[in-house]
Amino acid sequence: MATVELKNVRKIFGRNVIAVNRLDLEVKNEEFMVLVGPSGCGKSTTLRMIAGLENVDQGEIFIDRKLVNDIPPKDRDIAMVFQNYALYPHMTVYQNMAFGLRLRRYPQAEIDKRVREAAEILSISRFLNRKPKALSGGESQRVAVGRAIVRKPKVFLFDEPLSNLDAKLRVQMRAELSKLHARLKATIIYVTHDQLEAMTMGERIVVMRDGLLQQVDQPLHLYRRPANKFVGGFIGSPTMNFIEGTIEGTGNSLVLDEGVLKIQIPPRYYKSLSRYIGKPLIFGLRPEDVHYRNSVKSGQETAEISATVDVVEPIGNETFLHLIAGKSHLVASTTASAFPQLGEKIKLTLDLSRAHFFDKETELSLL
Repeated sequence: MATVELKNVRKIFGRNVIAVNRLDLEVKNEEFMVLVGPSGCGKSTTLRMIAGLENVDQGEIFIDRKLVNDIPPKDRDIAMVFQNYALYPHMTVYQNMAFGLRLRRYPQAEIDKRVREAAEILSISRFLNRKPKALSGGESQRVAVGRAIVRKPKVFLFDEPLSNLDAKLRVQMRAELSKLHARLKATIIYVTHDQLEAMTMGERIVVMRDGLLQQVDQPLHLYRRPANKFVGGFIGSPTMNFIEGTIEGTGNSLVLDEGVLKIQIPPRYYKSLSRYIGKPLIFGLRPEDVHYRNSVKSGQETAEISATVDVVEPIGNETFLHLIAGKSHLVASTTASAFPQLGEKIKLTLDLSRAHFFDKETELSLL
């Protein structure tokens, strides 16, 4: 397998649509890296440039330390799995998986060996004589992955391969692809707009927005230490709560003044926030850190506020409470048995040991 490096890569469509802007990225050998972000952020364009399906307007791309900017896709030793599977409808599963090897004039014995090995790994041996129209979405996706596996490429590229599957199949295929990576010890670059897929599959995650790289890190580090407000809001479901306010007080006592709410800030944040006294900023707290019915003990690093219940969303093992607190809207994740009434005024305890603070202008983390 191989490393993949992008150095100062830029892609412009038309005269002024910058799809990818000055992207620097290194994918390690045998790493499972996920590119995630909203639609139009440049993640699929990045993948297509690595594959050679889009030209690079600026910068360099290296695969296995070899510059590939001017090398055609067929000679880059990569295999790509597309969102729509891209199977030939008139060919059987076996023929679809063998097609690329036949183009490269592999001996028939080697073709047969590779196809049957891949089919065994993916549990699709019984489908080898079927045509794509006789397959379900999950089975078709396995065939598309099998067609990539038989190539034994240096790098696997996946472009939102699970987006056409139903929820149950997506969960199953996420686990299958993770096991496949462990078995093949492959270098994989995987594109998705689904942050849950990114969190559960990636060894490292690249978060993109408007063609710009926002943060690269391990999943839990992204979740716990977002570099900016966008990453904090994009990673995690439900999204992080944000409250805009002003820091008031002295170096020994700081309060976040939201206009109606006043939240006492714990001493651990004084050093980071002391230069923001009198200035606006954005306070962030995840829904699981907004507690209802005193499920966290009050203490030096907690604050109590009042809120009005706006929406109640029971989802089985937990309940999401949508709340109006002061001038802000919050979401609290609580136990399944917590069912306050709509319009009810309730007390909440905020676990401020997990708080985040962002500069209002730059949206960068202050911690």
